[in-house]
Amino acid sequence: MSWIAATVGEHGWAVSGRHGDKAAPPWAYSVGMWVSGQVPELVLCGLPVESAAAIVNAIGARAADGAQYAPGDLIDDICPAPLAVRPVERSWRDTDGLLGISNAFYGMVRPPYLQVVWSDKSGRFPWDRGFQPDLTGMQPLLWLPRDDNPPSPWTRLDDLH
Repeated sequence: MSWIAATVGEHGWAVSGRHGDKAAPPWAYSVGMWVSGQVPELVLCGLPVESAAAIVNAIGARAADGAQYAPGDLIDDICPAPLAVRPVERSWRDTDGLLGISNAFYGMVRPPYLQVVWSDKSGRFPWDRGFQPDLTGMQPLLWLPRDDNPPSPWTRLDDLH
């Protein structure tokens, strides 16, 4: 936590995450954007943690410069393929499986989070017909309550601890 606090103090936010393995795909998320800029935190799942962190940092830098992002927005100038912004439903914050470092940093406060959803090579998102089948399940549907997601490594993250 001392690294997180120092990084938030110096840069306005930090990025935490987890490398993927057999148990779960990778993910990365911001910690500190809410406290430093009153903008929602960001989470991106299913890409290598280094790539996800770079995207979170790029969007975070824009937000720090005054850009505002909301559910339904499309971002098409950070990656070769478009990104979509979705809300993160509160039930994903009730446990520490996905956003544990954020929960520890904020304590009882649960700041808003936005999910950054990536598209496949054809620009299709997981909810679009024709989304690449081999990528299905790499990203949880964080805008739905946790219990409404299909059983997957995402719904079992608490078992990883």
